[in-house]
Amino acid sequence: MAMRNRRLALAGLAKILDAGALEELFTCPDDEAVFLYDLLVDTARARSSAHYAEICRTARRRGVTPDYVVDRAVVLLGAMAERRRMDLYRILGVAPLSCGDVIRQRWLEVARATHPDVGGDGVRFRQVKQAYEILRDPARRAEYERFWVRALGPFERVAPAEPPAEVRVMPSRVPAPAPESPPAAPAPPQSETAATLSWNAARLLQSREALDRRFADTGGIGTILSRLEAALAPVERAELDALRAEVDRTIVTLDVWRDQLASVAALKRRLAV
Repeated sequence: MAMRNRRLALAGLAKILDAGALEELFTCPDDEAVFLYDLLVDTARARSSAHYAEICRTARRRGVTPDYVVDRAVVLLGAMAERRRMDLYRILGVAPLSCGDVIRQRWLEVARATHPDVGGDGVRFRQVKQAYEILRDPARRAEYERFWVRALGPFERVAPAEPPAEVRVMPSRVPAPAPESPPAAPAPPQSETAATLSWNAARLLQSREALDRRFADTGGIGTILSRLEAALAPVERAELDALRAEVDRTIVTLDVWRDQLASVAALKRRLAV
């Protein structure tokens, strides 16, 4: 049994590293999808993982460090949390793919509780209102439903309502607090590379916070990106191919016109002589 679990963990870690997008991990049957989600959460615990030996083995096979494998799991879980945070159904507080009547009833309830005129949270009210404006319109809701089924549906069936606390806090990667007595020794100076990475990370965080403040009226930069992704979701490959073919035909037509104009210009020059 233990050997089988190790083999499954190795195969699952390979899928985690090879997945081009989050939803690709969870297109498998339910039992396998549940195992992959649990493995993803366990991998994010780093050295506290029950499969840390398999993490190290996978890292050696791929020519990377164990931290790379752990970071990949953390990134995927972070992407999952961000998508769920920006989910319009979750913002509004209704079940995914709810009907229009349920959405409208929920909007009225939340609006009465969060409207600034009654002392509610203005930011929360705007977020819910924006979600409702999209979901109330049948065409826009249909577009968002297609996006939801593709981008959130695959892992919503296996992930719990809230991620485990240890995944959010990542205690295995946070140093333990120093004891009060004796005083903790000063931390060793960071290397130049580590200091640069820390500085860049701080700048990225500040930029994200600045963008969220700049677009606070629209729910932050995350809401804008989510709405953009939802708007682009219905664009099918066939439509892109048809558009590309139309562009190619237009280019051919322009080439023909150019040749005809060149012939006319040459004829005019001969007549002028």
